[in-house]
Parts: sequence; C-alpha cells; structure tokens
Amino acid sequence: MNGVEREVERLYSWIRAVACRMACDESDGEDLAHDTIVKALVNARRFDGTKDVKPWIMAIMSNTFKSRMRHCGLISFCPLQEVWALCGREDPASAEASRSLLSLIRSMSSKDVKMRSLLLYAEGYDYGEIAAMTGANVGTVKSRIYYARQRVKSLLES
Repeated sequence: MNGVEREVERLYSWIRAVACRMACDESDGEDLAHDTIVKALVNARRFDGTKDVKPWIMAIMSNTFKSRMRHCGLISFCPLQEVWALCGREDPASAEASRSLLSLIRSMSSKDVKMRSLLLYAEGYDYGEIAAMTGANVGTVKSRIYYARQRVKSLLES
C-alpha cells in the first residue's frame, strides 16, 4: 500500500462527509466520494508526496462534482447581463462596480499572498487546507485573511 492509498483510507470518512455535503444528497455523495477515491488512486503517481493530500483530494472532488453538474446540464453559464435580467433588475452601474472590484481583487491576488489566501478561503478551503497549500502556519493564514478582508472593506468604502 503506497502513501496515497494509506491517506485515502485514513481520510475515507472525511471524503464521504465532504462529498455528501457537496452533493446535498447521501446517495449522490456516496457516488462522488467513490469517484474521487478512484481518481485519486489512479492518479497517485501524480501526487507530490511532500504536500498535504487533503487539498489535492478536495480539488479532485470539486472538479469531479463540477464536471458531473455540467454534464447533467445543472450548471449553465451565461453573461452577467442575463443574470441581471433574470433577477428582474437592470443595474449596470452596480454590475460594473462589482466587476471592477472583482478584477482588482484578482489582480492583487497575483501579487499579494494575503489576497490569494482570501480567495482560497472564499472558494471554501479551510485555514488548515490553505496553510498546507501555501506552506504557511495556520495562524499566519488567519492573519493574512483578516488583513485581506480589511483591505477589501476599505476598497468597498472608497
């Protein structure tokens, strides 16, 4: 049994719990957990053994879930203007402000580890997973996210 197999066995209940939460249904969650485990084991040789396995498994699960939803036609992508129309609102100024703020945050995240940590947190990773991905301590990650939130708050107020 290699390292990935041991880790998958050790993390089975976590994988199953996350998959069930993600799928919002126990049966679909079981299927998602099974698909995630199979993909992790098949691709074990691609895993960098010096890193934590949880973020890697989470990425596999997330991508599998998104692919499954796209395949079923449950996720569709449309332009922002169509979203506003579906909401029965036309607010181009607000939409433009949102786009420019998001663009600013994304551009800052490529240069600023605090913003990058905040975006990972917003994507659903917990402090421990972000720490494993970035190689920082959990306390450092919490601090980075706090200061990034403060920066976004000041951007919103200005």
